[in-house]
Amino acid sequence: MFLAVLAVALPSVMAQRAVSGTVSDAASGEPIEGVAVIVKGTTTGMFTDSEGSYTLQVPDGGDVLVFSYVGYVTLEAEITGSRVNISLSEDAFELEEVVVTGFGTSKRKDLTGSVSSVSGDAIADVPVVGVQNALQGRASGVQVTTNNGQPGAGIDVRVRGSTSISASNQPLFVVDGVPIVSGSFSQIGVGNAGTNALADLNPNDIESIEVLKDASTAAIYGSRGANGVVLITTKKGARGTTKVNFSSSYGVQEAWRTIPTLSAPEYYGYINETLGDSSALGRKTGDNFWQDEIFRQGNIADNTLSISGGNLKTRFFSSLSYNANNGILKGSAFKRLSGRLNIDHSVSDRFKFGMNMNYVNSDLDRIQNDNNIYGSVSTAILLPPDVPIFNEDGTYGSAYGLENPVAAVTIYQNTAVTNRLIGNWFGEFELLPGLSFRANLGVDNLSFREEEYIPVGLQQGRGSNGEGSVGHAANFRWLTDYTLNYNKVFGKSNLSAVVGYGMQENTIERISATVTDFPTADFTTLNAGASVQGASASYTVDGLVSYFGNVRYNFDEKYILQATFRADGSSRFGEGNKFGYFPGVSAAWRISSEDFMSGVSFINDLKIRASYGVTGNNNIGNFAALQLYSGGANYLDQPGISPTQLGNPNLRWEETTQTNVGIDFTLANNRIYGNVDWFNKVTTDLLLNRPIPTTSGFTSVLENIGSVQNTGVEVQLNTRNLVGAFKWETGFNISFIRNEVLELYNDDPIDVGFGSRIAEGESIGSFFGYVTEGIFQTQEEVDNSPFQRNGTAPGDIKFADLNDDGVINDDDRQILGSAQPDFIGGITNNLSWNGFSLDFFFQFSYGNEILNNNTVFAEGMNSVFNPTKRVWDNRWTPDNPTNDPIYPRAVWGDPNQNRRDSDRFVEDGSYI
Repeated sequence: MFLAVLAVALPSVMAQRAVSGTVSDAASGEPIEGVAVIVKGTTTGMFTDSEGSYTLQVPDGGDVLVFSYVGYVTLEAEITGSRVNISLSEDAFELEEVVVTGFGTSKRKDLTGSVSSVSGDAIADVPVVGVQNALQGRASGVQVTTNNGQPGAGIDVRVRGSTSISASNQPLFVVDGVPIVSGSFSQIGVGNAGTNALADLNPNDIESIEVLKDASTAAIYGSRGANGVVLITTKKGARGTTKVNFSSSYGVQEAWRTIPTLSAPEYYGYINETLGDSSALGRKTGDNFWQDEIFRQGNIADNTLSISGGNLKTRFFSSLSYNANNGILKGSAFKRLSGRLNIDHSVSDRFKFGMNMNYVNSDLDRIQNDNNIYGSVSTAILLPPDVPIFNEDGTYGSAYGLENPVAAVTIYQNTAVTNRLIGNWFGEFELLPGLSFRANLGVDNLSFREEEYIPVGLQQGRGSNGEGSVGHAANFRWLTDYTLNYNKVFGKSNLSAVVGYGMQENTIERISATVTDFPTADFTTLNAGASVQGASASYTVDGLVSYFGNVRYNFDEKYILQATFRADGSSRFGEGNKFGYFPGVSAAWRISSEDFMSGVSFINDLKIRASYGVTGNNNIGNFAALQLYSGGANYLDQPGISPTQLGNPNLRWEETTQTNVGIDFTLANNRIYGNVDWFNKVTTDLLLNRPIPTTSGFTSVLENIGSVQNTGVEVQLNTRNLVGAFKWETGFNISFIRNEVLELYNDDPIDVGFGSRIAEGESIGSFFGYVTEGIFQTQEEVDNSPFQRNGTAPGDIKFADLNDDGVINDDDRQILGSAQPDFIGGITNNLSWNGFSLDFFFQFSYGNEILNNNTVFAEGMNSVFNPTKRVWDNRWTPDNPTNDPIYPRAVWGDPNQNRRDSDRFVEDGSYI
């Protein structure tokens, strides 16, 4: 037995040879401990000791060592003897950075498309709730808008503008290869504030964010890539010593400015001027500035514990995080507890597997706000100051049907709880040298439950004797991808390719119920209510099947070509139109590698690139193509069904074609680097409702009609201002995007309310109304004008007769401005010295306008609502015959319709 073992083992021992050496820092010369030294193509390796030394038994055939360490550039060294000493340089430059591009990776210097990156380090210390906020001002071409100030509220993200009118404009978010569910799951309205499903992601777990902006890169996601793709990669462990990290931050937030309104004496003067006698109000018991009663100094706390490490075969990263955000509005809060475990394990040189798991529990306390008379902020502006907080009987004071703001933030109850699991499991096997097979299974399982109770003490609940609602939504998404990956280097050529097949299924279940007539506010569950006002339930499933591929060819690192294709089949479209086909091509030329550039020392790297591709948008209802029927059409106590939607089997995908031309540059010994991109994207076959004769029983049918264009220029510039012991780096980006509606059905504009209109030749988000021309100053001016209405008097607004027909009517309205900015961007500075760092960051938007609907009520000067101080102090009077700003006289009833939608209410929304 001994001889047999010896006969087997001896050739193996004889086939190995010992190689030793040291690893040091290239700048300081100091030894580096914990560097992974691996024989290329195997799992044979070890870590350097405290002296930076290693001794390794290299198997027969091993001729290259790979040296890797976090924060340093990975280096490969050929084994030419028994000793190999190397020096590692800090990984301070982004050209060698590996970028995730969807079903693969690429070095940044080899990119042929347009990709913006945000590192996890850049957002690690930023107090944001959701990942969308982390993108704001940091990625060129990406616009982030928070539509409500409450923690955890909905956020809109636009990548290179809005491409659709009725379908979603949100990009696709992919976490570790899993396209996750985004948007709002709330079924209980609190104004315009939806919830934010992406608030479930912990920004502290993010390693990097890549935004695929052009169609050639986004085409690998086909039907879901029209609005861009945001790839989120979470942190992985590093080979070496196990590291334990704890980070904690605490901050405060507050409303930096409130809106001045009238005091009680000023309010009585206003009522005397409009109604003639304020004593009829009969209150005069208080003088409240309501905004001071509802706002507070909120706080943000974040605590994260992470453990990471690994050896030559296994890497792991785990974290536990708790985030608490108490908003600036009393009663609003968001709390999130999340845990993560990421593991990668190499079973052998040819087989590895791993998983990325994230579980989240979040609690959201919401307050009525925005677009309703029960909203806490709107009523804090409009409710007269003399209304008492409490009446003599202890109830909350109110007037004119407006909610008491203090009551709205104190006794209103609305809580939403989310439990969510996002994860994927993968296995990868090398079939042949350069050819591997990978299988991936991903899930996104979300459970959302919300409860609302509106007590009798609120205006909203008084008439119904209390109202309670419960909503539950469950979303389960699973997907699986199978890919073959090929990578081959031959001579100066590098060929890589991936082909794959994928399936996805999404199941959504919703249940909601509302009851009224509660015996007391001590019982708030639905069973305590006596009257059921409504209940509903729904269950929907949609599926997607996909075939995709990508080929990249790189010759001599100078000429790079890439082609992408994807075919998606969706259950949302009718027979014959279920599949959409989405190709993309791109090319790049590294000019700096040409011989004629050898004498240009100032330019370190210069590359031009161009791309063209087609992407789709399937973010419509699950049954938009079908004829639908619904129950509930009951008659004489007999149940019935009725048609609720006309079907259209000819519905097909919205398609976006995009052309992109860009230049990447690195200058001045890698001290200046950046890129400039020009793009043009056109979306056709918009999914819009076409009006039809009402004799059909319906008013419209969904069809593919219309088109939208977005054109723009993006600039990203980074500078390494100081590179010694004291480091200073600056990043700057700016984007100019123009949005235009090219075609609508029969050229007919679409009025969407609140003074907004969608029209050909204008941008989505345009404001529409009358144009003001000053204020009537004298009765003679009124009498000589053909435009006045009955009751018009000095102090009323003059509106422009745009068509010169002598009448002011709907035909005299025009586009007044747009919510689309002229440009957006951001600038950040990072300074560091001896382990201390100072970062400061600004993001900005210029040229966007806002239709301030608050001022329609608070500056109408014709009702009992409390006006703002600016309109009262500057209103027209015989002693103050102002024309600029245009603030009309105070008059009851608005005989001249001074409150009509006009440029008076369109304001500059620029900010930094």
